[in-house]
Amino acid sequence: MSLFAEYWREKGHLIVETQRGFMSAIIHGSMCYVDNFYVKPEYRGTGSALQLTLQTIKQAKDRGCTEFAAEVYKSDPLYNYIVSLHRHFGMSVIDDNEFKTVTSKRI
Repeated sequence: MSLFAEYWREKGHLIVETQRGFMSAIIHGSMCYVDNFYVKPEYRGTGSALQLTLQTIKQAKDRGCTEFAAEVYKSDPLYNYIVSLHRHFGMSVIDDNEFKTVTSKRI
């Protein structure tokens, strides 16, 4: 486990980490809210993002979550790619403003 993962787990975050990338999320009531997500460039397009997402959703469900959400800042160079991934994973846009897009789905 990385120092990053240890730090955020200690603070109560849900962390999924592999050699290909990681996802961290905050659990608040029945909501699992992704706050950090990264897949190494050489593993993008290989299903690694889906695997991290599915593992995170499983852990969230195990903790009683019924909703999975994430936000993408429009300043992110990968904004369009990330939003398309969210849609591919079945997430819908629930908020969209000049700074960010928030997506969500029931789990």
